Amino acid sequence: MQTVMVRGVGLIGSLVVDKLLARGVRVAIVSRNPKRHQGRTNLTIIDRSDNAAQIAALKEASAVLNLEGKNLARGLWTERNKKEIQTSRKDSVAHLAELMRKVDNPKLKVLQASAVGYYGSRGDSILTEDADPGSGFLADTCVDWESVALKAFKRDRLAIFRIAPVLSNRGGVFPIWRRSFRVFLGARSGDGKQYFSWIHEDDIAEMLIYYMEKFSPGPINATAPEPLPNGLLTEILTEKFSRKAVLHLPKFIAARLPGGFGREMLLASTRAVPKRALADGFEFRFRTFADAAEDLS
Repeated sequence: MQTVMVRGVGLIGSLVVDKLLARGVRVAIVSRNPKRHQGRTNLTIIDRSDNAAQIAALKEASAVLNLEGKNLARGLWTERNKKEIQTSRKDSVAHLAELMRKVDNPKLKVLQASAVGYYGSRGDSILTEDADPGSGFLADTCVDWESVALKAFKRDRLAIFRIAPVLSNRGGVFPIWRRSFRVFLGARSGDGKQYFSWIHEDDIAEMLIYYMEKFSPGPINATAPEPLPNGLLTEILTEKFSRKAVLHLPKFIAARLPGGFGREMLLASTRAVPKRALADGFEFRFRTFADAAEDLS
């Protein structure tokens, strides 16, 4: 690969950058805090406000990975926060598209983030990339996010990754589970029947790099092959952390969390599966939640 540009160096972006650098691939990071990432070979750091430097990097790049967007779990879901979540995603795509209009690089591939929230809450229905979008704040956000990307970029050079919650010790939900279970605050949410789609940190990073090399356009579910119900997830964590889940978060309490956070983040049932990735030959290292939990715990 030539240079890869990474926009949005949070949990997923950092994992991808580490793996690319380890393989000798040149990487250009676009960051609002460039001093954070200095001092590594083959790494160019570009300030988010420096459009000229981004254009120059895009001219040399084989792929750009766009992961920018405000963290869903940062702050209460007030109307203002929800608006910022939506706007940050659409503005990021629009900004990248504006830069790419000034770049003559017909080989440049765009790997654009979305999320499994696209499907909404769908019970035990198995959701492949062919499924229709769902309803609710997350689904509407993802539909708008993807629509902007589909209008902004050439479709034969655009892959959209509907990313499930990433299991990692570096951030996300897994450290929260660990802390909660170790002090006997682990809890099943609702009736425990709602499906949880997930992906291990190693698999999401490897999947994104896989599609940089073996590009295939269109939507791709970045999820592990085996989503599982919340009740079974709780049982597995109980065993891994040797702590009983003595608590239960009732549905009526979760549903009352501000802005619909509980309904969409704790009670929603999304059984998304990676039909495209499996068909394209990607091999998951962590197919089951139990294996992923064992690796991280």
